[in-house]
Amino acid sequence: MTRPLVVHAPKLTAAIGAAVGAAALLLVLADPARALRGWLAAAFLWSALPIGALCLLMMMRLIPGRWSKELTPASETAVLLLPIAVLALLPVLCGIHPLYAWASESLEGAFRSLYLSPWFFVTRTVVFFAVAIVLAGLLHLRPTWSTPVSCIGLVFFAVAGTSVSVDWLMSLEPEFHSSGFGLYALAIQVDTALALLVLATLAARPHLDRPGVLGGLLLAGLLLWAYFAFMPYFIIWSGNLPPGVRWYLNRSGAVWGTLFAVVATLRLGTAALLLFKPVRQGRRWLTALCTLQVVASAIEAAWLVLPAGGEEAGAVGIAAWLLSVGGLGCLSGAAMVVAGRVRIRTPAREAAT
Repeated sequence: MTRPLVVHAPKLTAAIGAAVGAAALLLVLADPARALRGWLAAAFLWSALPIGALCLLMMMRLIPGRWSKELTPASETAVLLLPIAVLALLPVLCGIHPLYAWASESLEGAFRSLYLSPWFFVTRTVVFFAVAIVLAGLLHLRPTWSTPVSCIGLVFFAVAGTSVSVDWLMSLEPEFHSSGFGLYALAIQVDTALALLVLATLAARPHLDRPGVLGGLLLAGLLLWAYFAFMPYFIIWSGNLPPGVRWYLNRSGAVWGTLFAVVATLRLGTAALLLFKPVRQGRRWLTALCTLQVVASAIEAAWLVLPAGGEEAGAVGIAAWLLSVGGLGCLSGAAMVVAGRVRIRTPAREAAT
Protein backbone atom coordinates (compact mmCIF):
# COMPACT_ATOMS: atom_id res chain seq x y z
CA MET A 1 0.00 0.00 0.00
CA THR A 2 1.46 3.37 -1.01
CA ARG A 3 1.86 5.77 1.85
CA PRO A 4 0.74 9.38 1.45
CA LEU A 5 3.40 11.96 0.66
CA VAL A 6 2.93 13.61 4.05
CA VAL A 7 3.99 10.39 5.82
CA HIS A 8 7.20 9.55 3.97
CA ALA A 9 8.21 13.11 3.03
CA PRO A 10 6.94 15.51 5.71
CA LYS A 11 9.63 18.10 4.91
CA LEU A 12 8.58 18.24 1.26
CA THR A 13 4.93 18.43 2.29
CA ALA A 14 5.72 21.28 4.68
CA ALA A 15 7.64 23.11 1.94
CA ILE A 16 4.67 22.75 -0.42
CA GLY A 17 2.33 23.96 2.31
CA ALA A 18 4.52 26.97 3.06
CA ALA A 19 4.65 27.91 -0.63
CA VAL A 20 0.88 27.59 -1.07
CA GLY A 21 0.28 29.53 2.15
CA ALA A 22 2.63 32.28 0.99
CA ALA A 23 0.68 32.49 -2.27
CA ALA A 24 -2.52 32.95 -0.25
CA LEU A 25 -0.95 35.76 1.77
CA LEU A 26 0.25 37.49 -1.39
CA LEU A 27 -3.40 37.96 -2.32
CA VAL A 28 -3.58 40.45 0.56
CA LEU A 29 -1.83 42.87 -1.80
CA ALA A 30 -4.77 42.64 -4.22
CA ASP A 31 -7.66 42.82 -1.74
CA PRO A 32 -6.66 42.88 1.96
CA ALA A 33 -10.09 42.41 3.52
CA ARG A 34 -11.28 39.53 1.32
CA ALA A 35 -7.90 37.74 1.31
CA LEU A 36 -7.63 37.91 5.09
CA ARG A 37 -11.15 36.56 5.45
CA GLY A 38 -10.17 33.58 3.34
CA TRP A 39 -7.11 33.08 5.52
CA LEU A 40 -9.16 33.43 8.73
CA ALA A 41 -11.58 30.72 7.60
CA ALA A 42 -8.68 28.33 6.95
CA ALA A 43 -6.88 29.26 10.18
CA PHE A 44 -10.07 28.59 12.16
CA LEU A 45 -10.38 25.21 10.44
CA TRP A 46 -6.84 23.94 11.05
CA SER A 47 -6.40 25.45 14.50
CA ALA A 48 -9.29 23.17 15.43
CA LEU A 49 -6.96 20.16 15.40
CA PRO A 50 -4.73 21.12 18.36
CA ILE A 51 -7.42 23.12 20.17
CA GLY A 52 -10.03 20.37 19.90
CA ALA A 53 -7.45 17.68 20.67
CA LEU A 54 -6.48 19.45 23.89
CA CYS A 55 -10.11 19.66 24.95
CA LEU A 56 -10.63 15.95 24.20
CA LEU A 57 -7.36 14.99 25.91
CA MET A 58 -8.40 16.71 29.13
CA MET A 59 -11.74 14.93 28.97
CA MET A 60 -9.94 11.61 28.51
CA ARG A 61 -7.84 12.27 31.60
CA LEU A 62 -11.04 12.69 33.63
CA ILE A 63 -13.19 10.05 31.89
CA PRO A 64 -10.92 7.07 31.16
CA GLY A 65 -12.16 4.14 29.12
CA ARG A 66 -11.80 2.47 25.75
CA TRP A 67 -12.26 5.75 23.92
CA SER A 68 -9.28 7.12 25.83
CA LYS A 69 -7.14 4.13 24.90
CA GLU A 70 -7.97 4.52 21.22
CA LEU A 71 -7.60 8.30 20.89
CA THR A 72 -4.92 9.24 23.43
CA PRO A 73 -1.85 8.70 21.17
CA ALA A 74 -3.23 10.84 18.36
CA SER A 75 -4.50 13.49 20.78
CA GLU A 76 -1.17 13.74 22.59
CA THR A 77 0.50 14.24 19.23
CA ALA A 78 -2.02 16.79 17.96
CA VAL A 79 -1.70 19.12 20.95
CA LEU A 80 1.95 19.61 20.01
CA LEU A 81 0.66 21.52 16.98
CA LEU A 82 -0.50 24.47 19.10
CA PRO A 83 2.49 26.59 17.96
CA ILE A 84 1.39 25.96 14.36
CA ALA A 85 -2.04 27.30 15.26
CA VAL A 86 -0.41 30.41 16.72
CA LEU A 87 1.51 30.98 13.48
CA ALA A 88 -1.70 30.47 11.48
CA LEU A 89 -3.43 33.25 13.44
CA LEU A 90 -0.55 35.73 13.13
CA PRO A 91 -1.77 37.20 9.79
CA VAL A 92 -5.17 37.76 11.42
CA LEU A 93 -3.62 39.59 14.36
CA CYS A 94 -1.47 41.67 12.01
CA GLY A 95 -4.40 42.44 9.71
CA ILE A 96 -6.99 43.54 12.25
CA HIS A 97 -7.73 46.89 10.61
CA PRO A 98 -8.67 45.66 7.11
CA LEU A 99 -10.35 42.55 8.51
CA TYR A 100 -12.51 43.96 11.32
CA ALA A 101 -14.54 47.10 10.73
CA TRP A 102 -14.63 47.99 14.45
CA ALA A 103 -10.84 48.38 14.53
CA SER A 104 -11.10 51.63 12.56
CA GLU A 105 -14.30 52.98 14.09
CA SER A 106 -15.17 54.96 17.20
CA LEU A 107 -17.45 52.75 19.25
CA GLU A 108 -20.05 53.89 21.74
CA GLY A 109 -19.74 52.81 25.36
CA ALA A 110 -16.65 52.44 27.52
CA PHE A 111 -16.82 48.63 27.77
CA ARG A 112 -17.38 48.12 24.06
CA SER A 113 -14.58 50.54 23.18
CA LEU A 114 -12.23 48.62 25.47
CA TYR A 115 -13.29 45.12 24.47
CA LEU A 116 -13.25 45.84 20.74
CA SER A 117 -9.86 47.49 20.73
CA PRO A 118 -6.99 45.98 18.70
CA TRP A 119 -4.57 45.65 21.61
CA PHE A 120 -7.13 43.90 23.82
CA PHE A 121 -8.16 41.62 20.94
CA VAL A 122 -4.54 40.54 20.47
CA THR A 123 -4.06 40.16 24.23
CA ARG A 124 -7.02 37.78 24.55
CA THR A 125 -5.75 35.59 21.72
CA VAL A 126 -2.21 35.54 23.10
CA VAL A 127 -3.40 34.66 26.60
CA PHE A 128 -5.63 31.89 25.26
CA PHE A 129 -2.80 30.21 23.36
CA ALA A 130 -0.29 30.76 26.16
CA VAL A 131 -2.54 29.01 28.68
CA ALA A 132 -3.38 26.25 26.16
CA ILE A 133 0.33 25.57 25.56
CA VAL A 134 0.98 25.47 29.31
CA LEU A 135 -1.90 23.02 29.79
CA ALA A 136 -0.59 20.80 26.98
CA GLY A 137 2.90 20.89 28.47
CA LEU A 138 1.65 19.93 31.92
CA LEU A 139 -0.38 17.02 30.54
CA HIS A 140 2.73 15.75 28.76
CA LEU A 141 5.37 16.38 31.41
CA ARG A 142 3.40 16.04 34.65
CA PRO A 143 1.04 13.07 34.20
CA THR A 144 0.39 12.83 37.93
CA TRP A 145 -1.15 16.32 37.77
CA SER A 146 -3.50 15.37 34.96
CA THR A 147 -6.70 15.38 37.04
CA PRO A 148 -6.42 18.90 38.54
CA VAL A 149 -4.91 20.26 35.30
CA SER A 150 -7.79 18.84 33.28
CA CYS A 151 -10.44 20.15 35.69
CA ILE A 152 -9.02 23.66 35.57
CA GLY A 153 -8.32 23.42 31.85
CA LEU A 154 -11.85 22.42 30.87
CA VAL A 155 -13.31 25.31 32.86
CA PHE A 156 -10.84 27.61 31.13
CA PHE A 157 -11.80 26.21 27.72
CA ALA A 158 -15.51 26.66 28.34
CA VAL A 159 -14.90 30.37 28.91
CA ALA A 160 -11.82 31.33 26.90
CA GLY A 161 -12.44 28.94 23.99
CA THR A 162 -15.85 30.39 23.31
CA SER A 163 -14.58 33.96 23.86
CA VAL A 164 -11.83 33.75 21.24
CA SER A 165 -14.30 32.23 18.78
CA VAL A 166 -16.51 35.25 19.32
CA ASP A 167 -13.46 37.47 18.77
CA TRP A 168 -12.28 35.78 15.59
CA LEU A 169 -15.64 35.16 13.92
CA MET A 170 -18.62 36.89 15.48
CA SER A 171 -16.90 40.27 15.78
CA LEU A 172 -16.63 40.39 11.99
CA GLU A 173 -20.14 41.83 12.33
CA PRO A 174 -20.06 43.68 15.67
CA GLU A 175 -23.78 44.45 15.66
CA PHE A 176 -24.59 40.74 15.77
CA HIS A 177 -24.95 39.14 19.21
CA SER A 178 -25.58 35.50 20.10
CA SER A 179 -24.87 33.92 23.48
CA GLY A 180 -24.67 30.50 21.84
CA PHE A 181 -22.31 31.41 19.01
CA GLY A 182 -19.14 30.61 20.94
CA LEU A 183 -20.39 27.14 21.84
CA TYR A 184 -21.43 26.58 18.22
CA ALA A 185 -17.94 27.52 17.00
CA LEU A 186 -16.32 25.35 19.68
CA ALA A 187 -18.52 22.41 18.62
CA ILE A 188 -17.27 22.84 15.05
CA GLN A 189 -13.66 22.78 16.23
CA VAL A 190 -14.13 19.74 18.48
CA ASP A 191 -15.95 17.83 15.72
CA THR A 192 -13.20 18.73 13.24
CA ALA A 193 -10.52 17.61 15.68
CA LEU A 194 -12.38 14.39 16.42
CA ALA A 195 -12.70 13.54 12.72
CA LEU A 196 -8.99 14.24 12.10
CA LEU A 197 -7.94 12.26 15.20
CA VAL A 198 -10.02 9.27 14.12
CA LEU A 199 -8.40 9.45 10.67
CA ALA A 200 -4.94 9.61 12.26
CA THR A 201 -5.76 6.69 14.57
CA LEU A 202 -7.06 4.53 11.72
CA ALA A 203 -3.97 5.32 9.63
CA ALA A 204 -1.51 4.58 12.45
CA ARG A 205 -3.15 1.43 13.82
CA PRO A 206 -4.10 -1.32 11.35
CA HIS A 207 -5.97 -3.21 14.06
CA LEU A 208 -8.26 -1.59 16.61
CA ASP A 209 -9.86 -3.40 19.52
CA ARG A 210 -13.11 -1.47 19.35
CA PRO A 211 -13.48 0.64 16.19
CA GLY A 212 -17.15 1.08 17.06
CA VAL A 213 -16.09 3.31 19.96
CA LEU A 214 -14.68 5.82 17.49
CA GLY A 215 -17.88 5.73 15.46
CA GLY A 216 -19.94 6.30 18.60
CA LEU A 217 -17.78 9.29 19.55
CA LEU A 218 -18.22 10.81 16.10
CA LEU A 219 -21.99 10.33 16.36
CA ALA A 220 -22.05 12.05 19.77
CA GLY A 221 -20.01 14.95 18.41
CA LEU A 222 -22.34 15.41 15.44
CA LEU A 223 -25.42 15.42 17.66
CA LEU A 224 -23.76 18.06 19.83
CA TRP A 225 -23.02 20.13 16.71
CA ALA A 226 -26.65 19.82 15.59
CA TYR A 227 -27.87 21.19 18.91
CA PHE A 228 -25.47 24.14 19.05
CA ALA A 229 -26.02 24.97 15.38
CA PHE A 230 -29.81 24.96 15.67
CA MET A 231 -30.32 26.74 19.01
CA PRO A 232 -28.81 30.15 18.04
CA TYR A 233 -30.89 30.11 14.85
CA PHE A 234 -34.06 29.22 16.76
CA ILE A 235 -33.51 31.91 19.39
CA ILE A 236 -32.74 34.59 16.77
CA TRP A 237 -35.74 33.50 14.69
CA SER A 238 -37.95 33.77 17.78
CA GLY A 239 -36.59 37.20 18.72
CA ASN A 240 -36.72 38.47 15.13
CA LEU A 241 -34.27 41.31 15.84
CA PRO A 242 -32.67 43.03 12.81
CA PRO A 243 -28.95 42.35 13.55
CA GLY A 244 -29.51 38.61 14.03
CA VAL A 245 -31.83 38.32 11.04
CA ARG A 246 -29.36 40.25 8.89
CA TRP A 247 -26.53 37.89 9.92
CA TYR A 248 -28.45 34.86 8.67
CA LEU A 249 -29.73 36.64 5.57
CA ASN A 250 -26.14 37.39 4.58
CA ARG A 251 -25.55 33.63 4.55
CA SER A 252 -28.82 32.44 3.02
CA GLY A 253 -28.45 33.50 -0.61
CA ALA A 254 -28.39 31.07 -3.50
CA VAL A 255 -24.72 30.14 -3.09
CA TRP A 256 -24.22 30.33 0.66
CA GLY A 257 -27.61 28.83 1.45
CA THR A 258 -26.82 25.87 -0.82
CA LEU A 259 -23.41 25.42 0.77
CA PHE A 260 -24.87 25.30 4.26
CA ALA A 261 -27.44 22.78 3.04
CA VAL A 262 -24.49 20.68 1.87
CA VAL A 263 -22.86 21.04 5.31
CA ALA A 264 -26.06 20.04 7.10
CA THR A 265 -26.53 17.05 4.78
CA LEU A 266 -22.98 15.86 5.38
CA ARG A 267 -23.29 16.27 9.15
CA LEU A 268 -26.76 14.84 9.66
CA GLY A 269 -26.38 12.20 6.95
CA THR A 270 -23.24 10.94 8.65
CA ALA A 271 -25.02 10.91 12.01
CA ALA A 272 -27.86 8.85 10.51
CA LEU A 273 -25.43 6.35 8.99
CA LEU A 274 -23.56 5.99 12.28
CA LEU A 275 -26.74 4.69 13.89
CA PHE A 276 -26.02 1.41 12.10
CA LYS A 277 -23.54 -0.89 13.81
CA PRO A 278 -21.73 -2.08 10.64
CA VAL A 279 -21.05 1.55 9.71
CA ARG A 280 -19.77 2.47 13.18
CA GLN A 281 -17.43 -0.51 13.18
CA GLY A 282 -16.23 -0.38 9.57
CA ARG A 283 -12.79 1.13 9.01
CA ARG A 284 -13.60 2.17 5.45
CA TRP A 285 -16.89 3.68 6.52
CA LEU A 286 -15.23 5.63 9.32
CA THR A 287 -12.44 6.85 7.03
CA ALA A 288 -14.92 8.07 4.42
CA LEU A 289 -17.29 9.68 6.92
CA CYS A 290 -14.50 11.43 8.85
CA THR A 291 -13.10 12.79 5.58
CA LEU A 292 -16.53 14.16 4.75
CA GLN A 293 -16.66 15.85 8.16
CA VAL A 294 -13.39 17.67 7.47
CA VAL A 295 -14.79 18.83 4.11
CA ALA A 296 -17.98 19.96 5.86
CA SER A 297 -15.95 21.91 8.43
CA ALA A 298 -13.96 23.65 5.70
CA ILE A 299 -17.16 24.73 3.94
CA GLU A 300 -18.79 25.76 7.20
CA ALA A 301 -15.80 27.91 8.16
CA ALA A 302 -16.08 29.68 4.81
CA TRP A 303 -19.84 30.08 5.35
CA LEU A 304 -19.21 31.76 8.69
CA VAL A 305 -16.46 34.13 7.52
CA LEU A 306 -16.57 34.99 3.84
CA PRO A 307 -20.04 36.58 3.53
CA ALA A 308 -19.59 38.71 6.68
CA GLY A 309 -21.21 42.11 6.40
CA GLY A 310 -23.18 41.10 3.34
CA GLU A 311 -20.17 41.52 1.08
CA GLU A 312 -19.41 39.18 -1.82
CA ALA A 313 -16.50 36.84 -1.16
CA GLY A 314 -15.10 37.62 -4.59
CA ALA A 315 -12.51 35.71 -6.56
CA VAL A 316 -9.75 36.88 -4.23
CA GLY A 317 -11.58 35.67 -1.12
CA ILE A 318 -12.37 32.26 -2.59
CA ALA A 319 -8.83 31.83 -3.93
CA ALA A 320 -7.33 32.87 -0.59
CA TRP A 321 -9.58 30.40 1.23
CA LEU A 322 -8.72 27.49 -1.06
CA LEU A 323 -4.99 28.22 -1.00
CA SER A 324 -5.00 28.73 2.76
CA VAL A 325 -6.90 25.51 3.42
CA GLY A 326 -4.43 23.60 1.24
CA GLY A 327 -1.32 25.31 2.59
CA LEU A 328 -2.21 25.13 6.27
CA GLY A 329 -3.46 21.58 5.76
CA CYS A 330 -0.10 20.49 4.36
CA LEU A 331 1.75 22.22 7.19
CA SER A 332 -0.52 20.65 9.81
CA GLY A 333 -0.19 17.19 8.29
CA ALA A 334 3.60 17.42 8.12
CA ALA A 335 3.79 18.75 11.67
CA MET A 336 1.53 15.91 12.86
CA VAL A 337 3.86 13.32 11.34
CA VAL A 338 6.97 14.91 12.82
CA ALA A 339 5.32 15.41 16.21
CA GLY A 340 4.31 11.75 16.23
CA ARG A 341 7.94 10.74 15.77
CA VAL A 342 9.36 12.96 18.48
CA ARG A 343 6.46 12.92 20.95
CA ILE A 344 7.71 12.87 24.53
CA ARG A 345 7.30 9.48 26.16
CA THR A 346 8.21 8.90 29.79
CA PRO A 347 7.62 5.75 31.86
CA ALA A 348 5.36 7.69 34.23
CA ARG A 349 3.25 9.01 31.40
CA GLU A 350 3.00 5.59 29.80
CA ALA A 351 1.63 4.25 33.07
CA ALA A 352 -0.82 7.15 33.32
CA THR A 353 -2.19 6.49 29.82
